[in-house]
Amino acid sequence: MYLIVGTVGVVGFIFYAAISGGDLGRFLDIPSLAIVVGGAFFATLAMSRGRFNQETVSFFGNSAFMLGWIGLLIGIVLMLGSTDLSTAEGINTFFGKASPVALLTVLYGLILKLVCSAWAESMMQEK
Repeated sequence: MYLIVGTVGVVGFIFYAAISGGDLGRFLDIPSLAIVVGGAFFATLAMSRGRFNQETVSFFGNSAFMLGWIGLLIGIVLMLGSTDLSTAEGINTFFGKASPVALLTVLYGLILKLVCSAWAESMMQEK
């Protein structure tokens, strides 16, 4: 029960900050979610061998955290790849589609790591 209340509270405050600061839609990016959630899912699937336990949940959180930072690097490479910062169009391209990938993957990875750490800890205490 405490896990659910705590998780909803933490994620709720994160969403509250996003909504009160502007538009929640800016914090939703499908490529960023695919990198973090999809990558962590497949990494965990490879590691778990069909088991679901505290170690699996912890590994998913760690994988999401690492993939968030990998997504940052992917986003920076995309931003810098073919950008000419000497023109207005180049600056718009620099801050266009690739910047959410660079920034939101880290945010998603950190949130998933936090949630999975709490979940894994609660699974250990139930034993």
